[in-house]
This record gives sequence, structure tokens and C-alpha cells, in this order.
Amino acid sequence: MKNPLFLKCALLALIGALLLIPLAMIENTISERTSHRAEAIRAIAASSAGEQTIIGPVLTIPVVEEYDDELIEEVNGEHRKKTVRRKRTHTLTVLPRELHLDGALNVEKRAYGLHETAVFEMQGAVTGSFAMPGVAGLPTLGQNAHLTWGSPALSMGISDARGITGEPKIQLGGSILSLGRGTKVAGLKSGFHAVAANLAGDRTDTLPFRIDLRLAGTGSFAFVPLGEVSTAKLGANWPHPSFGGNFLPRSRTINTNGFNADWSTTALAANIDSAQLTNNAEGFQVRLIDPVDIYRQAMRAVKYGVLFIVLSFAAFFMFEHLRSLPIHPIQYLLVGLAQAVFFLLLTSLSEHIAFSLAYLAAASASILLIGIYLAAILRGWRRGTGFTVALAVLYAALFGILRSEQNALLLGSLLLFIALAGLMLGTRRIDWYGLGKHSDNQENA
Repeated sequence: MKNPLFLKCALLALIGALLLIPLAMIENTISERTSHRAEAIRAIAASSAGEQTIIGPVLTIPVVEEYDDELIEEVNGEHRKKTVRRKRTHTLTVLPRELHLDGALNVEKRAYGLHETAVFEMQGAVTGSFAMPGVAGLPTLGQNAHLTWGSPALSMGISDARGITGEPKIQLGGSILSLGRGTKVAGLKSGFHAVAANLAGDRTDTLPFRIDLRLAGTGSFAFVPLGEVSTAKLGANWPHPSFGGNFLPRSRTINTNGFNADWSTTALAANIDSAQLTNNAEGFQVRLIDPVDIYRQAMRAVKYGVLFIVLSFAAFFMFEHLRSLPIHPIQYLLVGLAQAVFFLLLTSLSEHIAFSLAYLAAASASILLIGIYLAAILRGWRRGTGFTVALAVLYAALFGILRSEQNALLLGSLLLFIALAGLMLGTRRIDWYGLGKHSDNQENA
């Protein structure tokens, strides 16, 4: 315990542990800013419309059945049959035989305070046809059944009906229908419907439909493939789509002007029946993302903060003992704090300017500050410049890691290996026992 080298190492380890506190506080700040951004996005969605999903259309046909029901009753000890006329209502739910969406998203950014998100207006047409089931679609009928067919109702589910812009134009069987609020399908809580009062519900032919609508939303658009055969064609002026849902596009083109995507599937693959219809269903989906998530990248950068501090301390420690130039623990601490503040600068600047420029500004400020300080404590601009260049290379390597997310683990591992290899090869000829004795002799002298 009287070995000054051991005490110095222990003290530096303690300082490194203390520097974890500001790094943890910066991580907490980034998490809070991420929450504030999520609240801003929710506020934007609350003032217009949220993520949108189109489900449908779905055709419902009410059928009233009157039938004879035989009862057995006891009269004076005898069992007699009695026929009673009863009535019950069936609702036929018909999914499209063919279903097609052809739409275009007009996307723009909307800001709330410092934060912004993508909002859109989808203008398109949903077309297709229904294969009318007739009596074959009903359950087993009672004796002497008489059916009264109601008018078919076409329902379209919209996850956030506030986004419906203008009045949708609905055509069914060649007739233009009047719009009604809500849907006639129990699982679809929001949307619209139209009743075809002039169409017979017991027909067995093919009934074509077309729905023209404009729909506003925030962040995400989805279309649920309910047809026996379902296709969708969607274009947008947004160059950063993220395709999700249950099916990826069959083809897509993405460039700086936007994207175009085409989906197709069948009922066998979609596996959706009339009992599963809800506003939370998924299908063909595209999210309008921001490719540069500043808080995510800032959080990833902070994860490398400990590595920055360890490498810097290791370099100072070796220089101190190889050159016999003492560096005070307070000076270690100040350099470590300067590196920690870099991550806070990066986060705050990236909220106002592009992330690349924010990184350049924060790194330049940190490198310049540490370089000037090192030139003083190392007693020479040449020594300070050497450390400054090495620090600049370290910041450049971190930027490369952040920009290449797919290869981040590989690049980070290589950086750590190279740093460790340099330290081991640079100190392979050092007599650590002799260095400790030399420190003892200097203290005794």
C-alpha cells in the first residue's frame, strides 16, 4: 500500500468511477429529451390525426328469418305438439373478392417546439368487388322459413376518423351512396358507412365498388388486405420509408424524391376472417421515419464515454511515468470532465442543427479545449499537439461508428482491440517492478 504507483492507479480508478456520474446524468438527460419528443409527437397527432390504418370495405346484409318452431307441451297429462312462429335476424358479413388500393401520400414536416415529425395526407381510391352470397351464406334455416332481406351496408374502418378530409365518394354496384357516421361492423369502432337502399340483398352476382377518399395522419399509414386477392400501390414524396406490418412490398423504389411500393397477397396468406376485424389490425404498412435519430445516436455515443476516458487516462499515465513528468489527479479529472461535457454539447447542439454539424462543433470545441490545456500541463505545444491529434482520431473513429450502425459492433471492437494492442506493444519493454522502485526512490529523495 506504500507503493506510489499502486496508489496512483487506485486514485485514477476512483476518478474514473466518479466520472461515471456525469455520464449517467447525461444519459438521463437524453432519455428525458426523448420523452419530450414523444410528447410533442403525441401533441401533433392530437391536434390533427394519429397513425392511420384503413380496414375494409366490408359489406353487411341484415336478413330477418321467420320460421316455424315446434314445441311440446303437456295438457291434461298429454304431450301435444304446438307450432309457434318465431323470428330471428342474421347479419351476413361479406369480405371483398378483389381489393385494390391506389394512393399517394403528400408528406410534410410539422413542428411542435424544438421537435418535428412527418404528417401526411393520403389521396387515393379503394376499388374491388364483392361476390354476393345469397341464401347460401346463411346458416341452416328453420321450417317454412320466410326471409326478408335488408339493404346492404358498406363499412370502412379508419383508425382515427378525425383524419378524414372532405366527404369520401362511395360507389356500390354503379350507384353513388350517401355517407353515414360510424360503421355497421362490431369490431370496427371508427370509420364510416353507406347503405345501398336500392340494391337487393339476396342477389348472387358480383357487386363492384369504388371509394375515393382523402385521409390525413401522422407518422404511419397501413392498409389491411381483406380481399381474396389484395393489392396496394402507394407513392410518397418522403425518401425515408420503413416498411413493416405483416407483409413487405413485392417491389419498391426509393430515391431522394420519395418512394413507390407495391404489395400483393391473398386471403390464404393474410388469414383474416370477418370475426377478426378490429381497428388494431395490421397489413401493408409504411412508417415515415427520420433517418437521423439524434437522441438515439447521442445515447450510442455516450456508451463510448467510458472508453474515451480510459484511453485518455492510460495515455496520460504512460506519458507521466515514461517521461517522469507528473500529472496531478485533478488534471486527470478536468480532462475527463471535458470529455463528458462533449456528449452534452452534442445532444444540445443536435436539437438545433444537423447531427453531423453538431458533432463537428462539439468535437472541435472539446479537442481545442483539451489541446490548449494539455499544452500547459505537458509543458510544450509539441507534446500537447500530439495528444490533440490522437484525440481527434478517436473522435473521428467514434463518428464513423455512429454513422455505420450496421457495423457498429465490429468497428467498436476493432477500435478497442487496436487501442489495447498499441498499449501492450508500447509498454512491452517496461520493467514495471523497476518503475515502482523508481517511484519509491523519488519519493524518499
